Amino acid sequence: MPKVALDMSVSLDGFASGPDDDLSRIHAWIGEADAQEAVDEFLAAGAVLAGRRTFDKGQESWGDDPPFPMPVFVLTHEKREPLTKGASTFTFVSDGIEEALRQARAAAGDEDVVVMGGTSIARQYLSAGLVDELRLHLVPTLLGLGIPLFSPVGGPSAEWRRTKVVEADGVTHLWFEAIR
Repeated sequence: MPKVALDMSVSLDGFASGPDDDLSRIHAWIGEADAQEAVDEFLAAGAVLAGRRTFDKGQESWGDDPPFPMPVFVLTHEKREPLTKGASTFTFVSDGIEEALRQARAAAGDEDVVVMGGTSIARQYLSAGLVDELRLHLVPTLLGLGIPLFSPVGGPSAEWRRTKVVEADGVTHLWFEAIR
């Protein structure tokens, strides 16, 4: 059965990005050969959910050929026409997290839907109890400041069972499933 997976990098002190939205230390592992398993699992998703800030920030580094072979649904407060850049199609959803998830599931078919961030939508999906799996990429750095991944989540508390660990240089990939 397809899952909704939250897939994000996090520092040892719990930050998903550093000061001024700096992602350089948090995402330094991406592209390393020993990180391929985690990257392949992300790329196997049938659809991706992203927040507007993540989309806006990504435009700087993605350029004209974003790295998404699957549809991306961007949560936003503004209505906007879909955007295609390279092989990537971005659909902007302004009707809330449930509607974005409904559209993403329809597009994904039998594949997983991945919530890739940012922290605001991560917290919203966690708070609503809509995340089945956590895929955390624990980076051995202390950022000291930045945007925390989990605080405050709000909503019901949740228990998670670790299902897989992959150790690599510069990152430890952790998979957890929700205990329901």
